[in-house]
Amino acid sequence: MARNIEKEYDWSKQKYEAIFARIEKRLGLELKQKLKNDGISTAEWITENAKKYLKKS
Repeated sequence: MARNIEKEYDWSKQKYEAIFARIEKRLGLELKQKLKNDGISTAEWITENAKKYLKKS
């Protein structure tokens, strides 16, 4: 059975929110390397820190 890319895209839009940011290059590279070394994806890190941040509010 072939994948229905349009259906997958619609599902993804309903389930997830995209967050994009431009940060200082050196800081961004350092963060990406640290996350890679720790085996954590950027999305996992953002999710974890968003939950912590929102609990403090």
